[in-house]
Amino acid sequence: MPEKDEFRIQLRVADKPYPIFCKRSEEELYRKAARAINDKISRYSSRFSAGKLEWKDFLVMTAIHFSVENLLLKQKEDISPLLERVEMLDTELEQYLQSVQSAQSN
Repeated sequence: MPEKDEFRIQLRVADKPYPIFCKRSEEELYRKAARAINDKISRYSSRFSAGKLEWKDFLVMTAIHFSVENLLLKQKEDISPLLERVEMLDTELEQYLQSVQSAQSN
């Protein structure tokens, strides 16, 4: 059931209509996603048209392509190793400054 700020749009992917509920603010993203999927399917179908591949094969290849892209983006966004390194450097710097301060006090 759609939420109050959602509405139904019709997306056409691989020449088949799909009713989708989305937020009005995300409608353009859904439409761009459908275009990107159709473009990728079209590229795969023209590249491998001489083979024995069917539409479902192109859909799977497209799903794999976008899944890998998504995973690569998530890897780039994972800054936890960087944060751990910054925390370690912060600790080392704090220890160094304390040792310098102690040496100057003596």
